Amino acid sequence: MPYSVTILNTPWRFQVDDGETVLQAALRQEVPVPWGCGGGVCGVCMAQIVSGEVCYPDGEPLALFEEDAEAGKLLPCASEPRSDLVLDVPEMGEDWEPLKAL
Repeated sequence: MPYSVTILNTPWRFQVDDGETVLQAALRQEVPVPWGCGGGVCGVCMAQIVSGEVCYPDGEPLALFEEDAEAGKLLPCASEPRSDLVLDVPEMGEDWEPLKAL
């Protein structure tokens, strides 16, 4: 069952298919989210869960520290939704514009 992801304070909303991470789905649908390693090691993609639940099928990622998880943060590159999600991605605030290729 696909789940919907909404990024707070942006026009972005996208679907995540079964077995797909939040980051994979965003990139597949050309949502310009911040990311680095794509594997839960760097923490560049960290976001705040406003509502919804995720799981980490490959185990807790290295860059998600216990205090971050307890504060409701997630790493989209390693997480799969278990419900519809609303995320706060600080880098994608109201005045944010994605980088354009030269």
